[in-house]
Amino acid sequence: MTRSVRVLTVALLAMCLLVTAAAVVVADDPIRLGVFIPGRLGDSPPYDDLAEGAEQFALRNDGLDLVRIFEAGFDQSQWPEMLLQFAASGEYDVIYTSNEAMGPLCVGVMEQVPDIKFIVNDAYVLDYDRLYTTFFNNTQQAFLFGYMMALISTSDMENVNPDKKVGLVFGQHYVMMDEMIIPGMEQGAQYADPEFELVTTMLGNWYDAAKAEQLANTMADQGVDVFGSICGSGNAGVLSSAVNNGLYVLWYDDDGFDKAPGTVVASFIKDNKAATIRNLERLVEGTLPWGEAEVLGAEQGYIYVPLRDAGYVSSVPEAVRNQFKVVYDQVVSGELEIAVPQEVLDTINAASH
Repeated sequence: MTRSVRVLTVALLAMCLLVTAAAVVVADDPIRLGVFIPGRLGDSPPYDDLAEGAEQFALRNDGLDLVRIFEAGFDQSQWPEMLLQFAASGEYDVIYTSNEAMGPLCVGVMEQVPDIKFIVNDAYVLDYDRLYTTFFNNTQQAFLFGYMMALISTSDMENVNPDKKVGLVFGQHYVMMDEMIIPGMEQGAQYADPEFELVTTMLGNWYDAAKAEQLANTMADQGVDVFGSICGSGNAGVLSSAVNNGLYVLWYDDDGFDKAPGTVVASFIKDNKAATIRNLERLVEGTLPWGEAEVLGAEQGYIYVPLRDAGYVSSVPEAVRNQFKVVYDQVVSGELEIAVPQEVLDTINAASH
């Protein structure tokens, strides 16, 4: 064999190896993803953001196949069986879901379905090698929310009253609500003025808008002039009450200005979509730290207030906006530390063990 023939043979062999390697990469099956929504899409920002984030990522990344988005509805008693059937179908490699209660449910399913893996937003669970959780600093978000409520309530905006009361209608009791959101809002309101009272009332579900409107009307009669609402489809009832009474609503978790311009005057966004896309990127890259939990907040940009939104600028007086921005910037920079209480994280984690 001449030298030129040997060189050509080696080159051909190298090309074959490259083609074979490329074929192996192409032949790798994409990760099959199922999204399990413990509720309904359309009225819950965390769930809507999760679904949208998964859809957007799957459209541009061949390494992920979004097989199905499943809405489990509002009957929580059915979630465990629905989740088990969803996981046991064999259609998914990874299931993505959201909700504090889903952490323990995913752990239970992992014990019955081998190989299935879970990613959960708004949960905090450690030490399971097929589970990764992302938790948001709801104390921080609620603090900023309550602070703005009090600023608006003491402003010269139309229809606010001298009573130092702001209100929250919420769906149900759970650890995050009772130990982070409600205390955080109260702390924020009292940071503006120690005399403020946060009036709270529970809807008892996540869908009864008519009842939510009645509850908000009662709170308005008690002197509440600025509302928060965290009750799923029931939010529409709180909004209706505020519109009819000429009062104000701050929107929790996403951008709500277009729901009732002039009534919804500020939005406090928890960027579930960005967190979802980030987690899916790491999943496809093989760098997702299974068994760990991560807390995300304003410092990393996952909780923010759109200070330049036209709905905010046109509705809230400049003096109030300037006063809020001082504290907001302190929270974002970490100068004013509003941390998730470790005992709350421990409580949420313990529920899964």
